[in-house]
Amino acid sequence: MHRSIENLASASLDAVFPRRCILCGAIVGSVPWSPAPLCTSCERTLECIRGPRCGRCGRQLISEQDYCVECRGEEAALSRIVPLFEFRGGAARLIHAYKIGERVSLAQYFAYKIAQEKTFSAPAPGDFFLVPVPPRPEKVRSGKLDQVGVIAEALARFGFRHRRPLVRLPGGGQQKLLDRAERLKNASASYALAPSGQIPDRVVLLDDVCTTGATLEACAKLLIQAGAEVIGAIVLAAD
Repeated sequence: MHRSIENLASASLDAVFPRRCILCGAIVGSVPWSPAPLCTSCERTLECIRGPRCGRCGRQLISEQDYCVECRGEEAALSRIVPLFEFRGGAARLIHAYKIGERVSLAQYFAYKIAQEKTFSAPAPGDFFLVPVPPRPEKVRSGKLDQVGVIAEALARFGFRHRRPLVRLPGGGQQKLLDRAERLKNASASYALAPSGQIPDRVVLLDDVCTTGATLEACAKLLIQAGAEVIGAIVLAAD
């Protein structure tokens, strides 16, 4: 079982006061995402995706069409991915500090930003379940942070519910060096339905960084085959 937010927080660097911004080092005052160590000045500079977005992958469009070149004509089980940020600059540093540095209190900031995202505001958060993409089993056994699961838990304060009907299978190759076709094949063999997991009727998938969308597509197909309606996915950033 992954560690709870409370246990992680008690052991984290963020238990040391005063809190200083993880990006600029300034003392963090009163912020709506407390206790996350991010000041309002740096928060305003994070690389949000502005302007028109691709109707499927959520990346910024550079054409007047509804979909980017990569998504045009592609048949996919997952119809909509919403990234909060581009994976670069301060946003990438923040996500790196959360994932690699295990600055667990940053989950409160990411939960706050997800709660502000209005793409899935109809239906209301109580009308669907968030399903976090599960971590590697060996990661959980070693006691490392389940960063996506912790964000799902942090979203409870905003009225979001979550379930864990998926599991990550042992082994499986790393996605980083694979092309899209290889990623899709690898991801399809890496996830399965949990033996005793309840399948929600309506689902929004949750993950950290999306590159090709292969992981989210594999998870969406599993849930759809099990009878769920997958209305989209939210990710911290698009790489």
